Amino acid sequence: LDDSRSVASAHSEFNRRASKIGLGIHQTSQKLARLAKLAKKTSVFDDPTLEIQELTAVVKKDIGALNNAVMDLQVLCNSQNESGNLSKDTTNHSTTVVDNLKNRLMSATKEFKEVLTMRTENLKVHENRRQMFSSSAAKDASNPFIRQRPLVPREASDAAPPAPWASDSATTPLFQR
Repeated sequence: LDDSRSVASAHSEFNRRASKIGLGIHQTSQKLARLAKLAKKTSVFDDPTLEIQELTAVVKKDIGALNNAVMDLQVLCNSQNESGNLSKDTTNHSTTVVDNLKNRLMSATKEFKEVLTMRTENLKVHENRRQMFSSSAAKDASNPFIRQRPLVPREASDAAPPAPWASDSATTPLFQR
């Protein structure tokens, strides 16, 4: 009777841990979806850098903790399977659950790497745009839209006569008395 209780207790411990890990992977996947949405933003003026950095740190920490939890669950599964107290079906089920959790975590880790790669590419594009439109690029001699020097040199004697509405308008022929 005590053996069956300890087996049931050990199996329920396994189920409790597996459930927590599954929930953790789900929550991390939701954070990854939010991170991917933020990383896809391409506006230079609305770049959520701080939020992306914070979310990246949280997801990285979550993935590390989940990885450790899955390894611990694997150890628990192996020890229960080696004890010989569990049925073959229970052993197969436990192994399948651990493998499923490993695969889900591996997929989340792969998605995390892809999001970080996408973010890096977007940052490179932003930097290229910034360099292209910055003031140092505008002063470049190869820029055809910047006039480097006046088209015609001005000398004091070549100065244009004042406009008729200028302050000295009484002397202009337009408004003579």
